[in-house]
Amino acid sequence: MNGLCRHSIVLALALAAAGCTTPLELGERRYREGDRRAALEAWREIRPDAFAYDDAQRRIDEVEEEFQQLVLRYQKRGAYYEARERLAESVLNYRLALNLQPNDEETLAHVQELVRVLASERSRTRATFREHFEAENLAGARNALKSLRTLDPFSAEVAADARELDHALDGQIQRLLARGRRGFTSGNLHHANQAFREVLVLDEDNESAQGYLSYIAKIRGSVNSTEDSSPGALDPREIDASDAEIRAEGFFQNALAAEKAGDLYAAIRYDLAALRVHSVHPRVRNHLVRLRRQLEPQLPDLLRAGREHYQQEDLQAALDQWRKVLLIDPGNEQARDYTMQAELLLENLERLRGGPAGNRNAVPDRSVAR
Repeated sequence: MNGLCRHSIVLALALAAAGCTTPLELGERRYREGDRRAALEAWREIRPDAFAYDDAQRRIDEVEEEFQQLVLRYQKRGAYYEARERLAESVLNYRLALNLQPNDEETLAHVQELVRVLASERSRTRATFREHFEAENLAGARNALKSLRTLDPFSAEVAADARELDHALDGQIQRLLARGRRGFTSGNLHHANQAFREVLVLDEDNESAQGYLSYIAKIRGSVNSTEDSSPGALDPREIDASDAEIRAEGFFQNALAAEKAGDLYAAIRYDLAALRVHSVHPRVRNHLVRLRRQLEPQLPDLLRAGREHYQQEDLQAALDQWRKVLLIDPGNEQARDYTMQAELLLENLERLRGGPAGNRNAVPDRSVAR
């Protein structure tokens, strides 16, 4: 049998198979491929007197309910990001809702307004960034870039600006850290203190600079001392501290500052970072235990608030609450289960963004968080 003949037979079999596909099966195929609209169209073509009509109606009801859930979830994510001035992410999610519900004029008008605001704010903030960067004001450029990244993390221009600034910042910070370390190890605390404080101007949370400054303060005999003339003899045990010990101390100082500012959750995150780099820091564990005990009474309210957000399809807000629970009580099984379920739903939404590939399992049982 020659190649042309074999090709003809294969084509004929394929056409025959396609001809045997029922509208119900065609709809299921389109659904598995992620094209819900085509699936609905196939099922709606089934006549009332057809054998598969009842099954088709059942699937239509199920998929339309999924549509409504998806629309609501995208709208909730859009509102979540908008409230945090993450406008590009907000626009993206509102547009995904519009793709599913294109006749929603209110959402369309809102998206158009958000796009105008985003373009204006991005242009203004980027001009500020360029002005600071070209004047070699890296701290000002860093603040402007932080706003840009919040506004639009998808922008190629913002990504290019970030690479340019990160390169400049990294070089300057490493030079200052090296100068500070030389001053520290040689006993010149004045120069070390000055260099590490310049690092914090560029990177206010830099744990290495914070750690060295804490050691300098201890060596001078006062935790709060910043005076160049403060008395105190160098302690070799402090000078010989490892990089891990110094960074852990820096994270701990950030935790204390966050606690003082009233953000206990940020303080816990810094404590955990300290323990990751140096698990035997002498004060971090006690501080972490104290913070968790202080926040423990909030657990029931956080779990309840998360469930309420979840039932309203506000997955991101629900996760915010449950992740706080896990910061306070890492072994909390309810929060772990809820978080895993919400993250699964968000992963499904992310997959659907690039082209739906959903199936009936894409909308899991919502009763768990009730």
